[in-house]
Amino acid sequence: MVRVCEEWFPNKEHPEKSGFYMDDQIKMQLDILLKNIKNDWDFTCIITGQGEVRVGKSMIAMQIACYWAYMIFKLYNKKVPFSCKDNFVFEGKKLIEIGNKLGQSHPYSPLIYDEAGADLEGRKSMQQQTQDVIDFYRECGQYNLFNILVLPEFFDLPKGIALSRSIFLIDVYYVADENCIFQRGYLNFFSRRSKKKLYIYGKKELNYNATKYDFHARYYKFYPIDEAEYRKEKQDALVRRESKRRSKFLLQRDALMYLLWSDFHLTQEKIGQKMEALTGIFVPQETVRDALSHFKIENE
Repeated sequence: MVRVCEEWFPNKEHPEKSGFYMDDQIKMQLDILLKNIKNDWDFTCIITGQGEVRVGKSMIAMQIACYWAYMIFKLYNKKVPFSCKDNFVFEGKKLIEIGNKLGQSHPYSPLIYDEAGADLEGRKSMQQQTQDVIDFYRECGQYNLFNILVLPEFFDLPKGIALSRSIFLIDVYYVADENCIFQRGYLNFFSRRSKKKLYIYGKKELNYNATKYDFHARYYKFYPIDEAEYRKEKQDALVRRESKRRSKFLLQRDALMYLLWSDFHLTQEKIGQKMEALTGIFVPQETVRDALSHFKIENE
């Protein structure tokens, strides 16, 4: 372990504790990319959690991004932004907006897409927003960004992102101590070649032991950005996503009621009665009428 970013996080009382710890091998991998980014490259890495949530994916992602931004300045005297507002996104639409902004104004910047699985899961490949996000990653190379995708499940990614577009995979996990208390801060590193084998041999059974990782490493809790701001931004994005999901379900419900009324010529009262019989929930005629009205407005 070595301490990094000492000048950004000084400890006046104990200078030797300035910055935060980073595993030597992780640092070495990042240093290789840092040497090359100036030669018109861009890089994408993936951080997953063996299909689980709350295991510490975002923590290692923000530490890596912080070290990247710090070293861009140290190596090239080029100051790039690093904050929750400037470098973290939680929705595909925001990814494209912030990505274009960073690419045009601050090349070499880190860009962290937290909760990337919401838009990049393979089963969503026909959705327009998913296609927009995939297109962004396919075309954003000219921006020379360092993209970090954070999501629970590696095997849910489209093949193009999992195999070709990304340069390495960090898969984090937790262990139980002697008192059966879960401890975060463990990771396995897969190089481009290793993650390809993992995707090919492990995808069928979601098996993260299908091939050998390149190395194991540890990391420790340290927030290089404002923790409260980060948590609020993430929570707000989840609320917006849930609201959008509920709106989609309501539209589908209204469409089904409209079909029963227009194509099968059921009265509004009859539709309500049939829905109550199926669900056990009373559906007044006014609810059906409002649903028909809303659907007509949406179609218009």
